[in-house]
Amino acid sequence: MNVVRGPFHTQVVSDVVRDGLGIELVPEGGVAVAEVFRCDADHTVKVTTFAEGIPSEALELLIGRAKVELDPFEDGTPLSEVWSHGA
Repeated sequence: MNVVRGPFHTQVVSDVVRDGLGIELVPEGGVAVAEVFRCDADHTVKVTTFAEGIPSEALELLIGRAKVELDPFEDGTPLSEVWSHGA
């Protein structure tokens, strides 16, 4: 398995087709390797990885930023109402 190397940054993205907002994890000079997506249509939050070997510290960074940057849902519902506190 190849390890995805940092440093990493995050970027917030809007997706009108999926009706929501996401935050992506991007290694320096690369393309997104993971995403947390907040769907405003059905009040769900989904974590997706697009590569293997992503360091756990990078995923923790992504999830931590998502809890701040993606809150609240478009209608004002707090993200904490659907986010698993065990994540």
